[in-house]
Amino acid sequence: MGPAGTAVAYTIVAYVVWLQYTAVGEMTAYRPVHGGFIRQEAEYVDRAFGFATGINFWFESEWVMIIPAEITAAVSVSQFWPATQAVPLAAYTTMFLAVMVIGNVFNVRIYGHIEYVMSFVKIIAVIAMIFFLFIMASGGVAATGGPLVFHYWKHPGAFNNGMKGVAKAFTQAGFSFGGGEHIAVIAGEAKEPRKTVKSTIYPIFWRMFSFFVLNIWLVGMCVPYDDEDLVTASGTLGSPFVIAALRAKESWLAHALNRFIFLSVISCGITSFYVASRSLTALADLRLVHPLFGAKDKAGRPWISLLICGALGGGLCYLNCNKTAIQVYNWFSSLQSSSRRFDSAPLSKAQGISPETLPFKAPLAPWAHWFGLVIIIFILACEFYISVSPIGEPGTAVTFFANYLGMPLFLFDFVAYKLWFRTKFIKPSEVDFSEAKMFDEEDRLARAMMDDEALQKENGLGLWQKAKNLVLG
Repeated sequence: MGPAGTAVAYTIVAYVVWLQYTAVGEMTAYRPVHGGFIRQEAEYVDRAFGFATGINFWFESEWVMIIPAEITAAVSVSQFWPATQAVPLAAYTTMFLAVMVIGNVFNVRIYGHIEYVMSFVKIIAVIAMIFFLFIMASGGVAATGGPLVFHYWKHPGAFNNGMKGVAKAFTQAGFSFGGGEHIAVIAGEAKEPRKTVKSTIYPIFWRMFSFFVLNIWLVGMCVPYDDEDLVTASGTLGSPFVIAALRAKESWLAHALNRFIFLSVISCGITSFYVASRSLTALADLRLVHPLFGAKDKAGRPWISLLICGALGGGLCYLNCNKTAIQVYNWFSSLQSSSRRFDSAPLSKAQGISPETLPFKAPLAPWAHWFGLVIIIFILACEFYISVSPIGEPGTAVTFFANYLGMPLFLFDFVAYKLWFRTKFIKPSEVDFSEAKMFDEEDRLARAMMDDEALQKENGLGLWQKAKNLVLG
């Protein structure tokens, strides 16, 4: 792919993913309901579209399939240390699966605390790595023999494998960033969803560009794309960050970094269980699948969904214990490739909703989102191109479906549901926004109460205090 192709791809995709966050955030802040974007698509577009997107998000392209991917990654990370390589693969799989399940048996508050602590540790690790890579690229590490900067962009080069390399970079960037739909999923359980959703959107922009994009640019300066370990090593030994630490003769940093990667993998696995179970529950609550899947205990935990997600996600992971089943696992993993987007602008116009009254207004909408849609279509085209003509091997039916199975299944889900239930596309003027207007009334009453309190406070002040406030604020 090359450092230039990778850096450009990650920069563009990061911006597009943030646009998706703003689009989903705008709709969710205005009408924060249980079911998130699955319910939004079922009620704003078509129930068949909501079903296909929900099944796609739950199993085919996102969270259920991320569970075995993260467990497999955790096993791979643990193989970094020779002492752990003698432990059977099935034992590691069972242990990591148990940890991820336990992280989801508590209520949402405990889950939030677990993720808060893990996120804090990961942030510290990422910041430390950024500083190290910056020092290494600037020539502050003796083992590099001087400043690197863009040296590897010239030797061996900025691009690798031409257009195929760029296409591969865009598909990998799309997978790495994922999407912003989980904001809409989690908003249904937030205490003050309008405030919560609004307060998370802009910080996400800075986090993505500082933690993801900046790291990609720096690692491209410190590790050449033809590095032997980058091409042939397995597990985290093939991680460019670990390779950078080893090339700098800082083995202690490689060990520390591997521990942080392990923690990140476990954290992502816990989140995968959480979002997957809530997505299946939302499908059941919306009657898009059988209501049995929406069963909850007294604490509100979707125990049926948790069991199903654990059985599917964990069960698929055991396929890696058998070499003959690895191809089956790879086919399931390829389902993570599908994408789904739609534009909400016509809804507001048809309902007579002024953008100025929205709790959160997506910046540069709708033009920025049209740009995002173009990039998403381009990524899908890149994925198709790589599936038909993969890098370093001839294109076959096996390699095509192993890389592009998600989109046909998404279309099958949509068409099958639509033909079976005879659903119709929903007109923008027919969308029910009554729940959103209830939130509008609550916001209006809250503002009125705050204005009354401010007026009473103002009337209780003396002349001197009023003058002081006028001058000093």
